[in-house]
Amino acid sequence: MKRQYVYRDPRIERFATPTRHMVHIDAPMTNMSIAYRNEAYIAEQVFPIVPVVKQSDLYFKFEKGAWFRDEAKVRAPGARAARVDYSISAPGPYATVEYAAAKAVPDEVVDNADNPLSPDREATEFATEKLLIRKEKDVADLVLTAANWTNSGTPSSGVWSADTSDPINDVTGKAGIRETMRQLIGRYPNVCVLGATVMASLNRHPDLMDRIKYTQTGILTPALIATLFQIDKLLVGTAVINSALEGATDSFGDIWGNYAWFGWVPPAPGLMTPAAGYVFQWKARQVNRYREQQEHSDVIECLENWDSKVTSADSGYLLSSVV
Repeated sequence: MKRQYVYRDPRIERFATPTRHMVHIDAPMTNMSIAYRNEAYIAEQVFPIVPVVKQSDLYFKFEKGAWFRDEAKVRAPGARAARVDYSISAPGPYATVEYAAAKAVPDEVVDNADNPLSPDREATEFATEKLLIRKEKDVADLVLTAANWTNSGTPSSGVWSADTSDPINDVTGKAGIRETMRQLIGRYPNVCVLGATVMASLNRHPDLMDRIKYTQTGILTPALIATLFQIDKLLVGTAVINSALEGATDSFGDIWGNYAWFGWVPPAPGLMTPAAGYVFQWKARQVNRYREQQEHSDVIECLENWDSKVTSADSGYLLSSVV
């Protein structure tokens, strides 16, 4: 019986089952990318923006004591009413400073960028982020400096990370922060700022948890803590900053630190009202684009003029080393 031979081409054998690398070439995804930025900034809620028409000017400050004196008297028929008066202290100055950041976008980068990259848009957002971080730190540095406020200290019941502490009494008690401020400005504080680490400790504090255990959520949200502190608004400073120079090892830290601040902040700037502080802003934030011909690049520039100022030392109370 004669044998029959079946010829098998080795090239066909080798490629009979294609691998992933044979049927797909990796390419950038067009519906997602990874970038890092702060989720929220609170500077303009702590110190409201005051639009100004000049880079520098003055604002009036009324003498506080005159407005609280009991000076009305009984007026006899035909007699004059008791004369009362107030004075205006030396005007407070502001002087805005221009802050700016710019990012170069070379033509080669624009021409060769793959979808979903958009170098112009990304440069605009990157430069804008630099201004937002600068303003956040600018306001935070003022708020978190004890010398800027008439009252400052550490929690009277001990650090709030300790189960034996009493944060609610520290704030709302007879000798607490609310009463201290009321006796100075005739108003209770309406805004509280907590560093992120402080908030992380308070939302596990047994005393606070016990107060809200019958609520629907059973979770200590900022709104619930504001209610317990009898404060209109509680802000949590979650923004972080990298203090390292470019090229050095990253060094991240909290902008709002280990602090709790209580203050009177008007809903909007107004006449004859106290305010812990303001951000005086000249013109709106600007984004400019200009050409650097020799470098074959466009430059995206973001700039803003402001001056952050404490305007009433009595309208703030700072607690440090809170947890």
